[in-house]
Amino acid sequence: MIKIIFVIPFSPKYAEYADKPKPKYNWDTKDGQWVGIWGYDWGDLHLKSLVEYYNNYDCEVWQPDLRADKIYSAELCNKLVHRNFPAKMIKRFSRFKFREEIYSQSIIEKLKNYNDINTVIMLPATARTKWMVSILESTRNAKHLYYNYLNDALLLPSKINTFNPFKAYNRYLLNKEKLKWLKKMNVLLTGYSNPDALNRAEEINPMLKAIRVKLGLDLDFWYPVIDKAAARRKLNIPNETFVILLSQRIVPEYQVDRFIEVIAKIKPERIFVCYITGFGLPDYKSYLQGLVDYYKLNDKIYFVGYISDEELRNYMIASDLFVTIPTMSAGSGGAVKEMTIGRPIFTSSYGSTYNFLKENNAGIFVNPTDYDDWAQKLESIINGEIIVKTVNREIVADYYSWKNTAEQTKKAIDLLFEEN
Repeated sequence: MIKIIFVIPFSPKYAEYADKPKPKYNWDTKDGQWVGIWGYDWGDLHLKSLVEYYNNYDCEVWQPDLRADKIYSAELCNKLVHRNFPAKMIKRFSRFKFREEIYSQSIIEKLKNYNDINTVIMLPATARTKWMVSILESTRNAKHLYYNYLNDALLLPSKINTFNPFKAYNRYLLNKEKLKWLKKMNVLLTGYSNPDALNRAEEINPMLKAIRVKLGLDLDFWYPVIDKAAARRKLNIPNETFVILLSQRIVPEYQVDRFIEVIAKIKPERIFVCYITGFGLPDYKSYLQGLVDYYKLNDKIYFVGYISDEELRNYMIASDLFVTIPTMSAGSGGAVKEMTIGRPIFTSSYGSTYNFLKENNAGIFVNPTDYDDWAQKLESIINGEIIVKTVNREIVADYYSWKNTAEQTKKAIDLLFEEN
């Protein structure tokens, strides 16, 4: 039996979950707060696929938790446990300044019990922190499998395009740090959000073996169970209205504020509305509602909030266009779900969603920061002047299957054991 421990590099985002119900697994702490395990972090979903298709792995997901006063555990399914460990924020002096980082001594101490050749520690490829260095040092005999769901360009040194000597030297030190970290990696599970960057990483480290992996989807659930007209009757949306849908975490990197400003600019001939679902930081959500009020768009933009998957599926069936325009993201799970429903995708030219659509000659793409282009293309789509192609459901189902996720993960693990 091979032990797999997936290390998450951040604490649960309790502030973003403020308007959501507590998860199934939750515990009150002595200081009046509570600790929760949701069970659908990427590590949870990733390893759940592995134990579903293969029986020779015993898997755990370990997460630092700034609220935890002890180790909290939840068995998500057979051979998969999620544990939250006590953690704190520390300050580390690096590159001329103190930088705040998360650190869990509890995880380091616990990992010492698994410092053997039959254990695989899965570590984030871009979290070059003091804590990650300590994990590596305390698990020298274990095997390390790196993962990156973000842009592979984050693995690489960047150009020193400044004449400021302090900034230039800071960038030099950062690049040196990135190169040192990259050369530690032998096997990398990647979301493949930037093929050119990944090729460059393999040139820098010829020993690196990169395995492309995607998180799967519950294909028995995500399909059009009713037709568009029926979905619109459920949601009280007129058939003649063009419906735009955004579904994601309500955080700045998804540029919802910019999209609101674009909607304020366009004047299409057809009546349209935009629904925004998801959860996020309360202050940011208040800021977004303020923009809607300022531009007098209360009859155009509706914040639906956190909704069930059944409700989200109805909105997806009822929609005409799904929009995802992040500045930085591994890919959009919402967009993939919408693809299985058969609706077109409007996305920034970045990340795995963009790459998949581009490979299949589908979707419409915009530069993440060319807001005039957003407006022009959006207005043309609403008016019917641009028809956005969709991807065949069978292609989406094959590519984003949990079986595919499990097979690629097993392939990466097998490569680690072949090294010896």
